[in-house]
Amino acid sequence: MSAPIDQRKYPRISITSGDYGVRFQVKGEEITNSRLANLSAGGCGLEVAVADVRYMEVGDILEGFYLDHPDLPSVPLSALVMRMLGKVPGKTCGYVLVGVEFQGITPFVRNLIAEHVAAQSPEE
Repeated sequence: MSAPIDQRKYPRISITSGDYGVRFQVKGEEITNSRLANLSAGGCGLEVAVADVRYMEVGDILEGFYLDHPDLPSVPLSALVMRMLGKVPGKTCGYVLVGVEFQGITPFVRNLIAEHVAAQSPEE
């Protein structure tokens, strides 16, 4: 039996370092306590505090989306919420995994992110 094919358009890296930050706005609310869980040139995964995720739904646009890392472009991006894992009624603590896809990103910025991901990827 063959290995499953990765359906992702861009390679991604898992973020385990505290060197990466993310901040954004959703529905006029500033969200600053999220953590970047993974990154690709097409989007990223976030761990968003339950208290902050109450403002978010699948299909929402995250504005003023900044990837805070010295080797990544410091430009405001826009991101579409594609999926949310762990947002359930009654959950009052912890975080929700939020998958976002970058919207309207320029090829230049996408390439900068892709080069960073490639540089951080383990050698095969």
